Amino acid sequence: MISHTLMLLARTYNVMKEPGVIVGPIAWIIGKVINVIFNLVHGIIGDVNSLGITIIFLTILIRLLMTPIAFKQQKSMIKMQALQPQIKKIQDKYKGSMGDPEIQRKMNMEMQKVYSDNNYNQFSGCLPLLIQLPIFMGLYFVMQNPFKYVDYISQVYNGIADIVLNAVNGNSTLYDLIVGFARDSGVTAGTEVNTDIFSRILNVLTPENIASIKDALNSREFDELLIQKQNIEYFLGLNLREVVGLSLSPKLIIPILSGGTTYISTRIMQSKNTAVNADPMVQQQQKIMNITMPLMMAWITTSLPGGIGVYWITSNICQMVQQLFINNYFKKNPEHVSVVESKLPKNKDKKGGIKK
Repeated sequence: MISHTLMLLARTYNVMKEPGVIVGPIAWIIGKVINVIFNLVHGIIGDVNSLGITIIFLTILIRLLMTPIAFKQQKSMIKMQALQPQIKKIQDKYKGSMGDPEIQRKMNMEMQKVYSDNNYNQFSGCLPLLIQLPIFMGLYFVMQNPFKYVDYISQVYNGIADIVLNAVNGNSTLYDLIVGFARDSGVTAGTEVNTDIFSRILNVLTPENIASIKDALNSREFDELLIQKQNIEYFLGLNLREVVGLSLSPKLIIPILSGGTTYISTRIMQSKNTAVNADPMVQQQQKIMNITMPLMMAWITTSLPGGIGVYWITSNICQMVQQLFINNYFKKNPEHVSVVESKLPKNKDKKGGIKK
């Protein structure tokens, strides 16, 4: 490792910031998995698109591991829709008396009995989301800093850093550039800029910043490593590390596909449920979700690195295929989602008689 150092005089944002104690271990695990997959992919296809293809294979692996959970989720959704007539019957039974806490308690008890008689867990549908969320958060940090987690990318970054730091003391223009970039990156005042820290600075530089270093350095080896870095981090012409944003550029295809595949996968998941459910209110709620959820995912994707978008799009496509197989299974085996009619107490009138 190169021993050249620069003493900095300013501090804004710390590029050395690490993920927290909760997300950090998740990012570390995901990073280890990505490192293994990347080595396999890179060994076959080389630099070009290797990081993007690695994300696709990671997503497929995660989806395969989540198949049993997806199966339970769809079973739960179909059962819930099949139970809607019984639930609606209970709601109608107590309609007009919902302001009474005792009546509310009785209604909830009867609804719980319906769920219990049919072995239905109200929270089972939330499990895939609860699993996806930490993966999403961990992958966010990995995609922001792939050089920290993928050994081969780290070697490329270190190579670039070594070239720059070897030349900086004899090149005043380059020196001023690096000090300025470090200051803008918020490296703590007095920090020694070595290979590791410059790699972190390099990770947040814009193409314009890198072009200015290239002009000041005029090194063929530096140019070759930059091309190698770009080949790895770009996928089909899109930078996987950069935040997608809302500017009119080819990167907008990521949120468009993110929202579109979310819409299609949601419709496939609900296709069987809609046929079972006859409650107009529930159907209306589903229609609203079918619109708002894809729009929300498209919007969220614009504020994340492109690699996260690739993950989400691939995950949706895998979910579509997965869902088609699961729906077909339940179609051939309807007994697995059949429900029973619960025996519930009848309402009494004010004189103590039983309402018919």
